Amino acid sequence: MRTLALPLTLLLAHAAPAVATIHLVAPDRAGQKVVLHRVDDLFTLRTVRVDEALLGADGQATVRAEVQGTVKALLTVGGHRAELFLRDGATYHVRPLQPTPGARPVRGLLPIDLEFIDLPPLDINALMTDLYGHLDGFVAEDLATDEAAGMQAVDVLRRTGEGAARPDSVKRPATLFYTPSWSQARLDSFATKLRRYYADVNDPWFQRNVELGLCGLHLGPQQDPAALHTRCLAGHAPDLDKPEFVRLFRSLYEDHLMVHPFRTDEARLLRGVRNADTDSLLALLMTHPSLRGDTALAELLLIDQLYLAHPGKVFDRSGIERVLADVAAHGTHAGNRALAANMLWDLTAMRPGTSLPELALTDLQGTPVPMDSVFTGPTCLALTAVNCTYCDQELRALVQLQQSFGEVVRYTVLVLDGDADAAMRLSRSIAGAGWTWLMARDAGRTAELLRAASMPTFLLLNGRTLAQNPAPPPTQGLAAVLHGMRTRQDERERIKFGSEAPPPPRR
Repeated sequence: MRTLALPLTLLLAHAAPAVATIHLVAPDRAGQKVVLHRVDDLFTLRTVRVDEALLGADGQATVRAEVQGTVKALLTVGGHRAELFLRDGATYHVRPLQPTPGARPVRGLLPIDLEFIDLPPLDINALMTDLYGHLDGFVAEDLATDEAAGMQAVDVLRRTGEGAARPDSVKRPATLFYTPSWSQARLDSFATKLRRYYADVNDPWFQRNVELGLCGLHLGPQQDPAALHTRCLAGHAPDLDKPEFVRLFRSLYEDHLMVHPFRTDEARLLRGVRNADTDSLLALLMTHPSLRGDTALAELLLIDQLYLAHPGKVFDRSGIERVLADVAAHGTHAGNRALAANMLWDLTAMRPGTSLPELALTDLQGTPVPMDSVFTGPTCLALTAVNCTYCDQELRALVQLQQSFGEVVRYTVLVLDGDADAAMRLSRSIAGAGWTWLMARDAGRTAELLRAASMPTFLLLNGRTLAQNPAPPPTQGLAAVLHGMRTRQDERERIKFGSEAPPPPRR
């Protein structure tokens, strides 16, 4: 933290967590489940369930979380989700607003906004929303008065397909990351005004986000990475709990492994990852002028770049996982150790070769279904939801694949919703021959256990062992997988020359 002396920083780092309390008021949602998750880190966005409750007949519920400092949280209410910040010892009174009508999104639950009741002006949610409004307002104003910059942003938005986003207490519109380099005079003037505006806010966590947010405005095609590092990151421990740090850090050091160490000593880099030689890799990274002597930041850069590179083909994946395990156990910075452990979990949980976790499943009538009675032999498991247009399309495509390739696998659909009547209507509408339709006693927890970040998700299993996760959707490659399975099945059943089996009877 920029404005804290080191002894106070260390004192806060070891302070005992306090309880943050959320009182929810939603009269129109009586009986729905409320679940509170803590976002464990801002890099992997891993969430941890910390509390849950049912909205009573009066539409009220209370959930609590142990919080140390400031953390991002996810509040789910029925089939909707909202994000907010929690402070240790704080109490929040919130009311979920009505969601925008529309089909269920492919990724996650429908987002909703929260109305904070009697929120103090200096609460961190109010402050962060206000900060993002000022930063995005600066960008919008300059785009409007700079014809070249405005046209560049419009072109980028057209190519990416992204539209305008309304700022909230957690995230900023994507347009901010496509801005050109503003003039230094404009930036200096804006920064001076913004610092003066927040001068009386005695909140080190927030003030550090202000500085990092201003630094983010310097990102662009004409940036000086070394100068920006010196101005914004040098001399600070990694601010892992601050959203603006994550944005700035990942933007400033995007593809750093391929830009610096890969070009300077490719063999040493590849060998270090393959052998999981963490010390050698850190020494290689710290040859970069900006990272010399900063072990904590170099260590963070190493694990984050390897984590992001894991799906690619440049680095040895086993080596990446062993480096993350090494940092998780022996890292020089406590935050890096926790982050490396989360990254390792994210890369290895629910991957092929592992077994399905224990799930509490029922049929559509609510009768418990033992897992061993469903997951036997080759199985295609579809995780889906009701009121999901894309899910409906993929399930209908799966019906067509079944007609083409027969019963090379069992077809099982797990509906991750609590509406049994809607699930029944969906099963009748799809009408897959011989399919097994299931529901979960706790749809939210089951989705977490299966790491179903989007709907639909398809898994291929041999019994309860994952063979492919995720499997390609029916419209994007599952046909090739099923064709290969049927070909191998036909090959096994075909009579070969030299076989002792009697020849087939002549007709």
